[in-house]
Amino acid sequence: MKRYNVDMLSGSVMKGLLSMTIPVMIMNVMQTMFNVVDTTVLGRYVNDTAVGAVGACSTLITLCTSLLIGISSGANIVIARHIGKGDREHAEKAVGCAVLFSIVSGLALAVIGISCAKIFLRWTNCPEKLFNEAEIFFKIYFLGVPFVMFYNFCASILRSIGDTRHPMIFIMFGGIIKILLNLYFVKVLHTTVEGVAIATIFSNAIAGGLCFITILRSKDMIRFSYKNMGFYGREIKQMLFIGIPTGLQSALYSFANLIIVTAVNGLGADATAGLSIANQFDGVIYQIIYAPSIAVIPYVAQNIGAKNIKRAKKAIVISGIITIAFGATLGSLSAIFSGQLSSIISSTPAVIMYSQQKMIVVSSTYFICGINDVLAGSLRGIGKPIIPTISALVFMCGLRLFWVRFVFPFFPNLTFLYLIWPVSWILCIIIALSVLIPSLSKLQKEAAL
Repeated sequence: MKRYNVDMLSGSVMKGLLSMTIPVMIMNVMQTMFNVVDTTVLGRYVNDTAVGAVGACSTLITLCTSLLIGISSGANIVIARHIGKGDREHAEKAVGCAVLFSIVSGLALAVIGISCAKIFLRWTNCPEKLFNEAEIFFKIYFLGVPFVMFYNFCASILRSIGDTRHPMIFIMFGGIIKILLNLYFVKVLHTTVEGVAIATIFSNAIAGGLCFITILRSKDMIRFSYKNMGFYGREIKQMLFIGIPTGLQSALYSFANLIIVTAVNGLGADATAGLSIANQFDGVIYQIIYAPSIAVIPYVAQNIGAKNIKRAKKAIVISGIITIAFGATLGSLSAIFSGQLSSIISSTPAVIMYSQQKMIVVSSTYFICGINDVLAGSLRGIGKPIIPTISALVFMCGLRLFWVRFVFPFFPNLTFLYLIWPVSWILCIIIALSVLIPSLSKLQKEAAL
């Protein structure tokens, strides 16, 4: 297993970060592609109603699960810090605590999701035509939410020692099983949304199980022991302190994007379709530029634990460079060829035009979002997770709401509307740097004493 680990405390920082970032990029993109398979299979072998039912659940599922998935990032950081300090006892306790928390929280969320499915769907004004199938998908999906949580926490534990390859391999293997089961349930057994939901459960269960087996076999500081399963006050407090703001930030991102979607929907079906097309391509770019922020978190946390502040700073800078290199290149290509890419999905000139408007403004500047994510991850790594959440609340939600409500009506042009994306990212970056730079300087002085 050690050949999959990255030594974050010594050696080339660039090589180490790339070794962690590339597998996350591949995994993120493949997960996006696997999710597309759900709607593709339903659209081809069932009907558009089934596709719409799954789509009606997607944002709700993200909002419901983001908080607990965020807490898995807290587990990553807590374990990584103990590893940096060389504290095996507390690292193993943190692992046991994380595994237990994933099981308990996953079961609790499953109960909430299944029992409140109708209420949640009513809140989002799910169309009556889609409601019954959406409710079925939502309930079955949440039946498998404990496996979603288990995989995310186990993957975070592995990432704390620099192992991003095993989670990538396991989620890809689970994704292949998902595709095969999708086809079997829908095409052979003639199920609809329930077949896709059951296939998703199997996929997450396989990926989570394989991650857990890897942890059980580990001889590193993440070794799991049943005797260490418990809610230790110190570990759970730190996980929640870092993880809850992280999860809230993810939920705020979803809400912030919903604000923009609402404004675009007011311009008609062509605008909505154009935005949807642009989101497909932007989503792939985002999954790529988000990867360095996943890699930098344990890198910073381990080196802060080892009091090697200079190396933590270097990791932050190099992560930013990696983000710019990938983001600016892919974003520019997406903007340049926005017309050709959009025409792959639609042949309607108006829809293509609306799609281009977003891709030209947002895709080309997506690397700025990546930089913001790297800085947010770095702040979590040094123990200041609340700052990115406050920035998201103020600039991602508050400013966007103000922009849509009071500014956009005077300039009802989508190009102008989309400018709020890079503007809000830049403001978040300014706030992050204003906290991160003095915090690292303070830590460096303390380490020198």
